[in-house]
Amino acid sequence: MQTTCSCSQRTPCEVFSRSMGFIRPVSNFNIGKYSEFCERKTFTEANSLSTGARHAELLKMAA
Repeated sequence: MQTTCSCSQRTPCEVFSRSMGFIRPVSNFNIGKYSEFCERKTFTEANSLSTGARHAELLKMAA
């Protein structure tokens, strides 16, 4: 029984993202597009407007 795994046994995972209306692999992005991709923020429910406390805080800031 083998207890260690070598990288040659693993399948690489390809990350895709939507760029200008097209779904493309991130590995094909140019330097500028990759930089923009890295700066993106992901959605989290805690930061969404549906969360009561956060929603009230944003409404106060908007007023």
